[in-house]
Amino acid sequence: MQLAESAKALFSGRTFSDHLALVQAYEGWKEAERQQSGYEYCWRNFLSAQTLKAIDSLRRQFFYLLKDAGLVENNTEACNKWSHDEHLIRAVICAGLFPGICSVVNKEKSISLKTMEDGQVLLYSNSVNAREPKIPYPWLVFNEKVKVNSVFLRDSTAVSDSMLLLFGGRISRGGIDGHLKMLGGYLEFFMKPDLADTYLSLKKELEELIQQKLLNPTLDVHTNNELLSAVRLLVSEDECNGRFVFGRQLPKSSKQAIKETSPGALLRSGGAGGDNAKGRLQTVLIRGGHQAPVYKTRQLKNNMFRSTVIFNELQFVGQPCSSKKLAEKDAAAKALEWLMGERQSSTEDIDHMSMLLKKSKGKRRKRT
Repeated sequence: MQLAESAKALFSGRTFSDHLALVQAYEGWKEAERQQSGYEYCWRNFLSAQTLKAIDSLRRQFFYLLKDAGLVENNTEACNKWSHDEHLIRAVICAGLFPGICSVVNKEKSISLKTMEDGQVLLYSNSVNAREPKIPYPWLVFNEKVKVNSVFLRDSTAVSDSMLLLFGGRISRGGIDGHLKMLGGYLEFFMKPDLADTYLSLKKELEELIQQKLLNPTLDVHTNNELLSAVRLLVSEDECNGRFVFGRQLPKSSKQAIKETSPGALLRSGGAGGDNAKGRLQTVLIRGGHQAPVYKTRQLKNNMFRSTVIFNELQFVGQPCSSKKLAEKDAAAKALEWLMGERQSSTEDIDHMSMLLKKSKGKRRKRT
């Protein structure tokens, strides 16, 4: 079993994708078949010749279906023009498996994976990603879940924000410039307004091009070279910073709203911090490429506790609370409130999230 997993890891080649590993295994088998050494190839790499032949048969069937629909011609060279563009193939896999999406948070010694329906999930042991200490992508797309004691994801492929935005589901605008949402707001992205407009425009044009191709199979999509080049550039140049925020609350204008977003109210209502303020803060920071926050809590003379949360050379002091746990939550809620721009006390406080999380080169700043 261990040798078989090692062989699969070699096919993956650090692509963080079970599906791309399968493609490599299949291509290697086809080459071995041309040299009449297919069975030896399968034996050496712990593969099933019968399964590979079934895949080959399905590929031919899919090709004939596309040909009958007029979408491809006998000469497949033009259709396979970008077949070796790993980023584009990864994006197409994303399109095929969405909304099977899982968030990835790399911790110091482990990886945290969550889906919208199940919360915390795990990777199946035979997945190439299950053996990785870090996954340098913010998302995994998958095609099957198995529930034993926990929920396990089978074959998965790591994808970037750009792949998800352009090849995933419907995108909608949020309440502020540069705020994009997917899956009814469960997935949220914050970026420069111009970049958000670019994603929306490209996605619309790409979907229109696909629709035109389906209605008119003889249409040469390569005449839209500027659009296709822009899409390929975005999916290939995304640095996978994953700078997005879970559950961001938009600023409210009324005095009542300001009152509701005080640190104590946030803890009670489950807003920016809620009962899981510490967890949300840690998610935001790790997504931004920073270390987990550190809490320093001291007991006051009146037996109350006050906590200070420290990250990115910033300090946030919470209100006195009756327990150490509540004090840490209050400090985390105050930090989240500032990060999310809900306190409009200064221009700095409502700056963009990515700017807020830039590592400060100056002295530590303390906020209360």
